[in-house]
Amino acid sequence: MSTELNPYLPKPASISSVKNESLETKTLRLTLINWRAEFLPGQFVQLLLPGVGEAPFCITSSASDSKHIELTIMRRGIVTTASQYIRPGDAVGVRGPLGRPFPLERFYGRDVLLVATGIGIAAMRSLILYILENRGKFGEVTLLYGARFPEDLVYREEVKSWAERIKVMVTLSKATEQWSGLRGRVTDHLKALSLHRDVIAVVCGSPTVMGSVTDELINYGLSRDNIFVSLERHMKCGIGKCARCLIPGGLHVCKDGPVFSASEISIKAIGE
Repeated sequence: MSTELNPYLPKPASISSVKNESLETKTLRLTLINWRAEFLPGQFVQLLLPGVGEAPFCITSSASDSKHIELTIMRRGIVTTASQYIRPGDAVGVRGPLGRPFPLERFYGRDVLLVATGIGIAAMRSLILYILENRGKFGEVTLLYGARFPEDLVYREEVKSWAERIKVMVTLSKATEQWSGLRGRVTDHLKALSLHRDVIAVVCGSPTVMGSVTDELINYGLSRDNIFVSLERHMKCGIGKCARCLIPGGLHVCKDGPVFSASEISIKAIGE
């Protein structure tokens, strides 16, 4: 049975480059062998490491390049730890692209607020690249990016280049004396923004942070329909068959998400 008919069979790819983003985070660039990845920002793939296992990762690269995909991976478990030792030329398998992307057509002509913390910015990078490549389709765009320590920041040089096209605010909750940027949590800086009901907001980060930021945005008057989160849950099959990623409301993160609006799921479900 071909891989087109069997969603459980991985497709071949090889590692073309590995970039260190932080002490425990790397970005892998994959060259797809004899196939193309047609995807939109917000979707993910299942990455198979031969002899190790498989795990889901959001696609962090530009959707305009269907011959390659990039995955930014932080060391956390068995597969993520093994990925830290991958080298250019290594063979891997890929299932996907999978999941529901960001509803980009709803973003057009609107002001967009992007709130990311920690490794959560990985789930947002493809969207940011899409916005930069299609800048004229969007209103004012603000990225509010938070981390604990300076060494936790990823895409450091890229963030500087993004600031030439969109407004970028970087804040540290445990800043060093040498840090000259903003200090505190991302929620400390929401009040400084021009927020209104029609702003589109995208929130990516730990469940606790996403829950608190979403709650704050609702309190500032944003419509639940205009607030989007990208959930990260333990997904196994990636196609809604095993129910490992089931959340309240009978929704599968892998199939019905990972992108959800705050009107589709509760704050409790976001923060779990």
